[in-house]
Amino acid sequence: MAHPRKKIEIIVEAPLQKPVLDWLSAQGVKGWSLFPRVIGGGKHGERSGDDITRAFDNVMIVAVATEPVARVVLDGFHTRFADAVAVVYISDVEVSRADRF
Repeated sequence: MAHPRKKIEIIVEAPLQKPVLDWLSAQGVKGWSLFPRVIGGGKHGERSGDDITRAFDNVMIVAVATEPVARVVLDGFHTRFADAVAVVYISDVEVSRADRF
């Protein structure tokens, strides 16, 4: 049986990885996956993923949560991380094990 949930995707600068993961946990997110060295471009220019210091690398954090938790994350992220170069979005997904999310 499928259960509706929300997928949370956050692309943020690598140095903010730990604070963002800690904050997600505090908001009720039960688990996450992290993809290092995400490349792309946007308002702040291009991120190539080849910065030797990793200071300008981006990571992508993916989590699945209930809708109330996802809304708290979406609504509160840019208040908590006001100066972060980040993109946050949520989308609909279905999961088979509701107790995990």
